[in-house]
Amino acid sequence: MGLVHRTVDEEINQSLKLIKELEHIVNEIQKNKDLFNSDIQNMSLGDKQNILDKWVSYVGCYNGLNEIRQKYKNELKLKHREDSHTKFKNVLLIYASTIAIRKNSVLLANIIDKNKYLESMLNESRSEYNINKKQYYYITQEITEISQMISLFRNKHYFYFMLNCYEVYEYESYESEKKLLDYASDNYLNLIKLVKNHRNIVFNNMIDFFGKNVFDFWFPFQKWVAISITGVDYSSRKQKYVSNEDINIIKGELQPGDVLLKRNNYQLTNLGLPGFWTHSAIYIGELGVLDDYFVDMPLGDFLCVSDYVKKVYPKVYDILCDKGETNRQYIIEVIAPGVVINPLDAIAKVDYFSALRPKLSKDDKLKALFTAFEYLGKLYDYNFDIMTDNALFCSELIYKSYLCSNNKKGLNFKLEPKAGRLLLSPNSIIEKFDAEFDSEDAEFDFVVFYDGSERERKAIRKSAVDLKITWKLNKWSIVKRKIILNTETRYPIVKIHSALSKLRIILYGMFY
Repeated sequence: MGLVHRTVDEEINQSLKLIKELEHIVNEIQKNKDLFNSDIQNMSLGDKQNILDKWVSYVGCYNGLNEIRQKYKNELKLKHREDSHTKFKNVLLIYASTIAIRKNSVLLANIIDKNKYLESMLNESRSEYNINKKQYYYITQEITEISQMISLFRNKHYFYFMLNCYEVYEYESYESEKKLLDYASDNYLNLIKLVKNHRNIVFNNMIDFFGKNVFDFWFPFQKWVAISITGVDYSSRKQKYVSNEDINIIKGELQPGDVLLKRNNYQLTNLGLPGFWTHSAIYIGELGVLDDYFVDMPLGDFLCVSDYVKKVYPKVYDILCDKGETNRQYIIEVIAPGVVINPLDAIAKVDYFSALRPKLSKDDKLKALFTAFEYLGKLYDYNFDIMTDNALFCSELIYKSYLCSNNKKGLNFKLEPKAGRLLLSPNSIIEKFDAEFDSEDAEFDFVVFYDGSERERKAIRKSAVDLKITWKLNKWSIVKRKIILNTETRYPIVKIHSALSKLRIILYGMFY
């Protein structure tokens, strides 16, 4: 029996330590609530990492207390013959851990609810820190669980009864035991008051429960549709408007770090994407180009960029030094398989092509490329959530690679709220170029623009002035023109146009 008492006492000391640490973390979060409430668009990588560090610490304490709670719940279910004081300690560990978890969850939710876009980041799976998918959601859902409240109420009266018995029999409890019981007793009423004073959390939990469970049901279908229509072309053309000769000219004008954008007409995925421009990527070049362009960059013990890439990013190096290809230039982009490195033709052999050059130092561009290399192999984000890092969509790679950090300047993009998420679309990049055109604050220089001509069946090189207004173009006019050109009677035009209008509504809601 002494061994059992000793184990429980160790757990009580551990519980006190975890509760103290959890209270400290939440207190630090409250002191830094301006950071948690700050505009996501102005949040640097350093600020984001600071939030993640505090979240990792919070979940570490939560997991520790929850492990203790579940362990002693299971022991009580086994119903071994134990003395009443051992049972008292077991129930105390469950009671105090539950109060600490729920109280601090209310305080945390009160801060995070003011910046709902943070939830995606906190709900992201991080196996290296033992953080599960939807961790924040499950932690906050417990706040309003009726069964937990009933259990706390029952345990409160259990302790009231047991303490009266101990007083009669003059039993002396251990100091750590007294501290844990005092914490639980003092904070029981605090927890009730907190829940009452933050009724919005109860309401939000109900909405979140419905919304997130419906999304879990819908998401596989959304992903299946997105995969099914990727690359589907409903025209009869075999050639795109940008020719091989055009691409050879483009190769001589690009520099590493350039932001590339494209559009193909008559792609089924265009129906679900906002705006005229539909895809983006970052230009790499090849190892020789990187060495020449970044020849003066300090890289420690490495003589050139290619040596650095070979050591730090071996998978990138293996792709870029493909001996079977000559004079091939490369890009990094996000397509259906995820973040990949492809030949330039993958984004340049299209109907419309443009390139913009970030007005940054070579050092900052190189750091942006290295950031992009970090994401190589990540999956495609069919949820289009820019707050998560486990998966990305095409323009999210641009956003995160050029995000400002403590050691590099970056680009400032305006994210747009769509269906409860923050979004940067390829079209928004051209909109930014237009808004800043010829101003001192412009963050992009114009490189090249090839405009696909339906009438001439080729791409025509045009100016920056022509490019900057393309984000306003109506993508549906091209669809309608194609239908009219290939339809002999008016009735099919009306019928097909009606069907496309309905498909537009469905896909627009599905993707964004």
